[in-house]
Amino acid sequence: MMTLIESGNKMAARLSVVDGAKGPGRNRDAKQERSRRRRQVLSEVVMQLVREKGFAGISINEVAERASISVGGLYRHIATKSDLLELVCDEINLGLLEEMKEAAAAQAGVSAKLEAAVRTYWMRHWECSAAILVAYREYPSFSEEAQQRYREEERRLAEYLGDLIRAGTILGEFREVDDRVLAYEIILLSHMRALKGYAFKDRERDDVFAEQLDLILSRLLPAAE
Repeated sequence: MMTLIESGNKMAARLSVVDGAKGPGRNRDAKQERSRRRRQVLSEVVMQLVREKGFAGISINEVAERASISVGGLYRHIATKSDLLELVCDEINLGLLEEMKEAAAAQAGVSAKLEAAVRTYWMRHWECSAAILVAYREYPSFSEEAQQRYREEERRLAEYLGDLIRAGTILGEFREVDDRVLAYEIILLSHMRALKGYAFKDRERDDVFAEQLDLILSRLLPAAE
């Protein structure tokens, strides 16, 4: 007669087949996905708390409670409080370059492609302005590895914008400009809400974007004859 243990083992084996389990590799992927989702939730919680009370007013216990995780569980993802901010910064630009390329690919003409890419970048950073402001303030306290990582991320984003600008110049859609300087000016404009938020409190997001886009395009588009 089959024992309860044997029956349980057979049932577990059948469930493993139904679930498509394929050994350690699948388990490792699932664990990495859970960790990624947890870090995303933590990032969202930290950004929400930053908006509410500023980074200085946040405690580790509060983050853990808001994220429905134990303090010990939180420390599996971070070592110090400043790591929370690095976690947020990692999420700000996560997948952003790919989204910019997808948005540009859906448009015809370099000018429209540049506008789509700038809009994608600009909107992400408008929504994350509170976290970006704190990142500027706390940047010197980041680890050297994190600083290098963020500089490299920003360099790739600026390089892509520069590629679009150069393409427009080659095709005759844009005037000759220093594409590298203009690309970083676009990035800086996208951080204006973080750096000068008081100036935009009574302005609608889309109106501010339209104004800044006009400023960018006025530098690029040939003067009307």
